[in-house]
Amino acid sequence: MHSFLQDLCHSFRLLARTPGFTLTAVLILALGIGANTAVFSLVQELLWLPQPFQEPQRIVQLYSQDQKDPRSFRLFSYGTYRDLAAQDQVFSGVLAHNLTMVGIGEGGEARRGFAAIVSSNYFSVLGVPLAQGRAFSAEEEQPGSRIPVVIASHAYWQRTGFDPALVGKTVRVNERLYTVVGITPPRFAGTMTIMGPELYFPLGVYDWVARGAANDGREVLNQRSAHELFLLGRLKPGMSVEAARPVLATMAENLGRSQPVDEKERVYFAGPLPRLSTSVSPTGRGGLGVIGGLLLGMAGIVLLISCLNLANLLLARGRARRKEIAVRLALGGSRARIVRQLLTEGAVLTLLGAAAGLLLARWGTDALVASMAARVPLALFFQGVTNGAAFAATLGFAALATLGFALGPALRLTGAARPEDLKEQPGEDAPTRRRRAWLPRHPLVVAQLALSLGLLCTAGLFVRGALKAARIDTGFRADATLLAELDTRLAGYDEGRALDVYRALVERLAALPGVEAASVGSVVPFGDTSMGREVRRAGLVLEPAARPATAAEGRGYQARWSSVGADYFRAMGLPLLRGRGFTSAEADQKGAPRVVVIDEVLARELYPDGNALGQRVEFGGPGRKPKPEDSMEVVGIVPATRWTFFKAEGEGAVYVPFAQGFESNAFLHVRVAGGAPEAAQALSDVVRREIRAGAPAVPLFRVKSFAQHLDGSIQLWVVRTGAVLFGSFGVLALLLAVVGVYGVKSYAVSRRTREIGIRMALGADGAKVRAMILREGVATIVAGLALGGLLGVALGQACRGLLYDVSAIDPVAFVTAIVVLTAAGLAACWFPARRATRISPMTALRTE
Repeated sequence: MHSFLQDLCHSFRLLARTPGFTLTAVLILALGIGANTAVFSLVQELLWLPQPFQEPQRIVQLYSQDQKDPRSFRLFSYGTYRDLAAQDQVFSGVLAHNLTMVGIGEGGEARRGFAAIVSSNYFSVLGVPLAQGRAFSAEEEQPGSRIPVVIASHAYWQRTGFDPALVGKTVRVNERLYTVVGITPPRFAGTMTIMGPELYFPLGVYDWVARGAANDGREVLNQRSAHELFLLGRLKPGMSVEAARPVLATMAENLGRSQPVDEKERVYFAGPLPRLSTSVSPTGRGGLGVIGGLLLGMAGIVLLISCLNLANLLLARGRARRKEIAVRLALGGSRARIVRQLLTEGAVLTLLGAAAGLLLARWGTDALVASMAARVPLALFFQGVTNGAAFAATLGFAALATLGFALGPALRLTGAARPEDLKEQPGEDAPTRRRRAWLPRHPLVVAQLALSLGLLCTAGLFVRGALKAARIDTGFRADATLLAELDTRLAGYDEGRALDVYRALVERLAALPGVEAASVGSVVPFGDTSMGREVRRAGLVLEPAARPATAAEGRGYQARWSSVGADYFRAMGLPLLRGRGFTSAEADQKGAPRVVVIDEVLARELYPDGNALGQRVEFGGPGRKPKPEDSMEVVGIVPATRWTFFKAEGEGAVYVPFAQGFESNAFLHVRVAGGAPEAAQALSDVVRREIRAGAPAVPLFRVKSFAQHLDGSIQLWVVRTGAVLFGSFGVLALLLAVVGVYGVKSYAVSRRTREIGIRMALGADGAKVRAMILREGVATIVAGLALGGLLGVALGQACRGLLYDVSAIDPVAFVTAIVVLTAAGLAACWFPARRATRISPMTALRTE
């Protein structure tokens, strides 16, 4: 212990004498360890961290599958939930829940938020005690009870400034007041991980919260045909998913006999609880695993580059200490003792770097979470680097780094000590064994450059994807169109009254000075929600086992679906290629003739050999029988459009009149004359006032231009965040490589001062000396580029499935990465070479 303290004190004194080296080393380690800690904390919460339940491995989700069509799944009815909850063979408890979007009142405004509607045993089955208050009672769960109570999440409590009197207060949701009866514990995100609901409601207010229904006595949960609920179960001790399968199959058969109308030919089974979603069908997390592995791999490369960099610096620095090491060995010091001393110096550097890396990781993850929180209506429950596992991982990365950069140089320096080292003069390099001709002069620098180029190429691929996403051609010419989101359901309006409100608002906005067109639409491209329908030719009768291959045989095609108003296409800058748009009567009246507008992609798929205009189509689906009243006449064809960043450009779209596809949550589209986004922004306050004056009881969530909406899209955020993350790895790798090249060449020049002085005294001019230094540097850079190009190709292929509209070997990204790294490497060589030409021969020859 005493000797260890001696080593520690000696290490601090030695590092304090060289503050420049110490600061550089700590910064390099902070970047490498901080990147790994940040990525580890993110991947840990996404994939590894146990959900904050009691024995989470026993919580499973139940699925209801169609026997005839195994691809078809659906939710459960409340009656089926009660039947399954009454069993005692497989589960110790079964809970029911669903998620919905609500309007949370704050002052005179409303904002979007996610809420869970849950059974009274929700928290007890999960094994989660509330931080304050109580859970829901059986009476509050009963459909139709409509007792206005709510449980707040810890995230919502935090938004209130941790109001100590929150329990007992009221919260305005969907324009109704609910009394807070409890608060969930920290980190509890419902059934998901990282993100979850802000508020929890009992099933007794399901219609109020999920449907906005007025208090008219009708309750959807009382109907066996209403499949609205996700079911989760807690397996009994010793029970497995495989053992539960035959028991659940028997339950499905029994319910099929007792409830033949709603539960016939269903299969029930249990599966793992999804971590980041609530899905009606089983979902894997293979994509998350690939992304997590890729992030960890790239962060590991950054740490490896950091270690190679520091190993180079320590080797260069250690050459100046060979005489010291030789003296200690000559006086009887053991090699193990000296190696321990050198490792202690490395450990001190690593601990300082790890502390700084923790701060960098905390800052980076907090910034990432804050950026995401501004774009999603979900509460985020991200621990970041504050948990014990992340701290332990940081220490592990520090230990690996210490071994990675300190052990090799320590063994090499102590093993290479010879009697000749005692005669070495300061400023000289002792002779070394002859280097193999095929090996580069500085192999560790070559390795750094190769790894850096691989990361730079990968970063370039993601940056190229982000740039392409930012310039995406949506097909809409709507930069000067304002979008205003409303939801009449939250005001308790029925469909008839809501249609009147939307019609009046459109007329009011269209009459404003400077407005070219105004309309309404149920879905906005690149929004938080999207809808799709299968469209096929009308009137074709299919056999149950039919698998049509063409549209003429009855094949259906998936298309984006939206219900829109009469002037929607003009408001969104979408010209009609053929035919017409919707009339006011078609858009506003429920009983109007059924018509539809499709895009050219869907028209080509349905009628490849003819004109789709005037033809009749219908919405299809598995086992659906055509009805004459369901067919719709195609009255217009519009250009192809993009509705998402992650789908091919050839995706079809179908538009129906707003009244025939009514959605309470809708967007008002207001196109400003002139087409200038600045003019649209200037009119936004006027539009906001008009909407509030025309519908004061309907919550207005946001008013922004389509360009602003696109820029704030969560999909674009994902693409940009990927570019930022991988770009950061690339920039870190570039900086570390440049530091490595500069450090080695700078040290080489300083150690060759006498040699350079002799050369210049014998007649060599500055240009020849500079060329000599640069030539050696160029050879190192070329070797690194050759190996790095191969690594870049391999990493590009590994990232192929995550890239947006970019080839895995994109020439622009690769050439740019090579040019940037070459320029940076040459600059790192140039300054030491330039300094070498300024060495005075007389001064160099007098150097001792």
